[in-house]
This record gives sequence, structure tokens and C-alpha cells, in this order.
Amino acid sequence: MYRLLIVDDEQMIVDWLYRLFGGLSHLELDLYKAYTGEQALGWLNRTKIDIVLTDIHMPGMNGIQLLENIKTRWPDCKVVFLTGYDHFDYVYAAIKHEGVSYLLKTENDTEIIHTVEKAISEIENRYRNTELLSRARQQASKALPLLQKEYLATLLRGEKSALPVKQRHLVELEISLNADLPVLMLLGTMDNQSKKLAQAERTRLVYTVKNIVEEYWFENVSSAFIVHEESYSVWFIQPADPLSPWDKTGLFIKEMLETAQRACAESLHVSMSFAIAKESIGWETVSEKYYGLKQLLNDRIGSKSGIVMTENDADTADRQGPDSNRVNVSLRTYPNKIDRLENCLERGQKQDFFEIYADIAEFLAGIPSMHDIPALEIYLSLSLKLLSYINRRGLTEKRGFHASLSKLSRIDEFDNWADAADYLGRIADDVFTLQERDQEMRERDIIVLVQQYINEHLSDDISLVKLGELTYFNPSYLSRLFKQITGTNISDHIHLARLNKAKELLAGTSLKIHEVALQVGFDSPAYFAKFFKKSTGMTPQEYRDSFIMK
Repeated sequence: MYRLLIVDDEQMIVDWLYRLFGGLSHLELDLYKAYTGEQALGWLNRTKIDIVLTDIHMPGMNGIQLLENIKTRWPDCKVVFLTGYDHFDYVYAAIKHEGVSYLLKTENDTEIIHTVEKAISEIENRYRNTELLSRARQQASKALPLLQKEYLATLLRGEKSALPVKQRHLVELEISLNADLPVLMLLGTMDNQSKKLAQAERTRLVYTVKNIVEEYWFENVSSAFIVHEESYSVWFIQPADPLSPWDKTGLFIKEMLETAQRACAESLHVSMSFAIAKESIGWETVSEKYYGLKQLLNDRIGSKSGIVMTENDADTADRQGPDSNRVNVSLRTYPNKIDRLENCLERGQKQDFFEIYADIAEFLAGIPSMHDIPALEIYLSLSLKLLSYINRRGLTEKRGFHASLSKLSRIDEFDNWADAADYLGRIADDVFTLQERDQEMRERDIIVLVQQYINEHLSDDISLVKLGELTYFNPSYLSRLFKQITGTNISDHIHLARLNKAKELLAGTSLKIHEVALQVGFDSPAYFAKFFKKSTGMTPQEYRDSFIMK
């Protein structure tokens, strides 16, 4: 749908053009009219206008002045000058602007319609224009670092949507790694970073360190870098030569890190500590490896700084024990998944929520003891997220929960973790059901408000822009929502409301025909008569006479 604004100081001209384009359903135009340049500015200040059909020679603000304002506010707006003046200075002033055409008022309806159709075609062609796409791609390339960071972050969070890693994704994001090869992971953190350091300065410092570190290995390895969780510099590393032994690459990285540490300390006065994986891993396990290396750094960073650690340090293996890895990995990854569940709740993403929750439920169900502390942490973390959402949205008093909410804080109510996980799933399902119900009610309330306003303001401004301002919705979105809920276009609903009101006034009052026309929003009695006959097969007077005869 395109918005067409008709501007002329002659009301008869505006009303004629308004009726002309109002009868062209194939163009799907949202029509607006103004009788002065100042009135036109009022519309331009309220909403984006796609096409302006305007006179040039008008009292007050003329068409050329209006054009300057249009191009300032909406540069892509197409302007068609329709005027009785064909002086060269007017024509020259008009056509020197891009997207401007010129017609004399002596042109017939067909030519005027064709000019507006051409303007619409130009707008649609712009959407497909290769130059526009090229500029969009250039803008996208500027956002490439952000896209790379988000993609790598999804891998570190263990999101299934990013797996399996595809080579085409890496190529699109210009990540110079091979999806078919494993990766070696490296984490780094600053030991003496000042808390008083501004965010911008901190970021510059992190990337300066990155450049120093990579300077020592750039010819021997390929890598991708991300700053994750604000404090951790993370590298995904592969040998530059795919045939190079991985153990050789790992040793090279470890030795070069010591040199990089000295460079950072001497040039930046920054102490860096690193944790490097003992071996390469598949892409699907980078999340678990990240949390393992993060724990390794955190366990050692309190007492030592400026160190380089690998996972096979003897004291680390002793501290973790042979049977603790599965639980530790779960504890590192599941809090992040619970945060993602909270985001799904907030956004009403039910399917995404339960896809993530299935992993958590499976993990809980596999724990035999109800006294298991990791399982208790996971359960209480998720139950707190659910309870917080329920309270903030005022859902506690709604009749939609099929189970008591008291169990959210009572783990002793369950015989096993499988039952506890099933309970949380049912509560979450109830929350989404209430969400959907509330959403439907809010949408229905909006539609009722729009319908009520239309019925009570048939003689006033009931444009899509006005209705959008009334509901605080974008006019185009409101139009789609109205059609989705009612099955009827807003314009058709307005026409029907005007027709029904006109029938009521014609049959039940002694108002004159032109008075009825004004009350239902028609400035022109002739246009009202045409509209009424087209809708009913009778003129307004014939319709009134049919009731008198009864």
C-alpha cells in the first residue's frame, strides 16, 4: 500500500482527484488530501508520504516551496505537479529535482492515472535496484565484525541453531577457517585491567593486545577472534597448512604466547594470562571447551598472573578429578541456556523455549539423587526465572495454571528430577498459553477501539495515519493486523460503516441528502450519491422513498 497526498487550493480539484484514485482498487492507495501547502506539511510531518500530486501555483506556500520541504523530510517521495501553468520557469524549477514529473490540468484522467502508476513503478523498481542492493551490501560489510562476533558467540553459548558449522557460513562471514577441520581454542584475559578505564579505551586495549598476539603467529595459523562475556579474549585456531601436525601447532602457539606476553607488558603495561586447550576439538564441543578453559583461568588467576596454562597441567587434573568432567561441563553450559530461556519467555518464543528446555530436562532426568547440588542449582535457577516473569506480568491471579506454583520453590515435593523437570515444563507451557491469550485480548481491544472510533467519527479524519496515532501502531502494521483479525480491510470497513450510517439516516431522519453526506464523511453530495448507488443499486433518494412507500 502506498500513500498518495493530493494538494490543491481548489477544493473541487482535490475532491475530483480523491474520488478518481479512490475508485482504483488495483493501486491499493492510502489517500490523503490538503487544500493548502501548510495542510500538506501537516500530513508530511505525521507520516511518510510516497507520492504527492500537487498544484504549483498556490497562495501562501506554493508547489515549489512545498517540494523543497518534501525533499527535506522524505527524499524518496515522488512528486507529480498538476497545474494550469505551463511557464518555463515553473517547469524548470520542477524537473530539476529527481523523482519529479509535470502534467497540465488539461490532461485527461487516463494520463493522470498513468503518471501516478509510473511513480509507483519507479518506487517498486527502486526496491529491486541493483545500485540500492549494492549500497545495502556495502552497509552490511560494515556490520561484518558484529555479525562475526554474534556467530562465534552462538557457538560459545552452545546454541544448536549454529550447528553443524557450514563452510558457506564461514565464507559469508569472511571467517578464514575450515568447517571440516577441528579447532584449537585459546582464552586470554587481562590480569591488571583498571576498573576506572572507560569502555571505549578498554575495547581499544583488548584489540591492541589481539593484534600483538596475532603478529607472532600470523604466517603459521589461521584464526578467528571474539571478546566474550566482556572479559575473555577467545581465539579459534587452525594450522595455516591443513597438513601440519596439530601438536606442533599447539606447541608453537604456547611458545609464542610467552613472547606476546612480554610485548604486552613492555609496550602496554598489561599483564596477560592465557589458557590453551591441550588438543583440537570438533566445532560442536567448543562451548564445553570454552567453559573449561574459563574455569581454568579463573581458578588460577587469583593467585598468579602473567601465566600460560594448558588443560593437562597436573594440578588441574588432580583438582578436577576423573569423574567430575560431565557435571562441571553441564554447570558451565546450562546457566547460559537458562538465560536464553528467559529471553524466549520475554519474546513469546514458545518453540525456541522448549527446544532449549529439552536439553535441560534430559540432563535433570539423568541424575539419580535428589540431593544433587548441580541439579538443584539448575532447577532453582529456572524456577526463579519463571516465578519472576509470572510476578512481573501479573499472572499469579489468572486462571491458567494447571499446577500449583508453590512447587517452584519446593524441590521436596518431587520423587525424582524427571518429575521436577516435567513440572517446570508444564508451568512454562501455561505461561505461554496465558501469553497468547493476553496477546489475543490486546489485539481484540485494539480492533474494538478502531471500530468504535470509526463509528463515532464518520464525518472526521479516519485515515490510517489517524488510526495509527490513536493506537500507537505503524499505519501499515495496523492495516495488516485489522485484516488478520477481522478478515476485512480497514478501508472496506470504513465504507461499510458509512453506508450503514447513511442508510440509518436516510430511513430514520428527515435530514437532506447533502446533510446525510456530510455526516458520513462526504464533502461532495454527488460523490456520496455515486458511492451509495454503487453500493446499493439505488440513489439515496430512491432508498429513502422505498421506506416511505412501506
